[in-house]
Amino acid sequence: MRRLVETLRAYPFVRRVARQLRCAARLVRWNMQFLTLHWREETQPRKRLLVIYDFASQPFSIGDILMYQEASLVLRKARQIDRVDFAVTYDPANPVVPDPAFSAIGPENFLSHLTTVLQAAQVNPHLGSLFLFDSHENIEKFVSRHLDTYTVWPPLRRYVSREYLYYHIFNDVLLSHFRKFGSLPSLASRLPVRAWARKFIDEHVATGVAVSVQLRRNPANPARNSDYEAWRTFFRECQDRYPVKFVVICARDEMDASLGDLSNVEFAKDHYTSVEQDLALIEMGSMHMGASSGPGVMAIFGKKPYCFFNTDMQLDLYKGVIQEGIASRLFFSSPNQRFIRGPESADILMSEFDRMWSNCIGGDSMKSDALS
Repeated sequence: MRRLVETLRAYPFVRRVARQLRCAARLVRWNMQFLTLHWREETQPRKRLLVIYDFASQPFSIGDILMYQEASLVLRKARQIDRVDFAVTYDPANPVVPDPAFSAIGPENFLSHLTTVLQAAQVNPHLGSLFLFDSHENIEKFVSRHLDTYTVWPPLRRYVSREYLYYHIFNDVLLSHFRKFGSLPSLASRLPVRAWARKFIDEHVATGVAVSVQLRRNPANPARNSDYEAWRTFFRECQDRYPVKFVVICARDEMDASLGDLSNVEFAKDHYTSVEQDLALIEMGSMHMGASSGPGVMAIFGKKPYCFFNTDMQLDLYKGVIQEGIASRLFFSSPNQRFIRGPESADILMSEFDRMWSNCIGGDSMKSDALS
């Protein structure tokens, strides 16, 4: 028998089949890891959590990457794991999911754009290593070889089926954690970036209260764009009413020159901020307002008041949404953290800002809290 095995091993085809069978067996172990996902604690916790972001099924989106980071914070706590490693995989021939919003991204410039959105992974305070795989075969080999080191998420069946995982994260991973612990972990910038944001606010907001605002103007997907005229009117009305500086987060081509003459408006991109710095400004501000768009997820998984406008939330796809007239809030959100259906107007902007201001601690205290 031993001689027969040695003879078979001499054939490349047999060796290749044996490798594939070993890989398949390890992938089955990957799937078995999460059959008991919902919060059974292992007697021997694994050292690290490996989270896989597959651009074949997940959008080329800052907001979705932020959702993954929040999910990883919940999963590491449930599994009593310290470090989270983040792995990105893509197909070089078709690097993004088909969507008009990503039409400008293709095989030739994918990596140039990737460096921008991956900055969103930095707001995970337990982030360890960051991996990039340019084939699904390579990441599957990597996983199969390191199952003794990692707990891997998503489970194999969700990875193989190319399921869009946003709603699974929200309705299953986060909701289960919230029901058990009564809260969710907050996303947090790296300490050097927090220090940069603190300095920015000290220099450009000074004695006022920093309120971050995200404005949106995307020609490829205009349904959620901001009404710049409404915001302009709102900013002007606030000039004599509130000691506030609105720090506007947007891309350079979304900046509007007509807002430049307002003393209470500061464009972050006038200071050439990166995505990571923009997220830190949202985190460090006293409240957040603006478009229902990717970077705003930083506020959603934080403690500050926020209000998003012109949201396209499909409420029937979310569990635990709390309805309050034209406003909605998520199951873990406070009454000062809301989404408004329909486009914004100057009156709605002022009404929501007045409500958040009056319900919160107050100007000076809010600023001190934001900078702590």
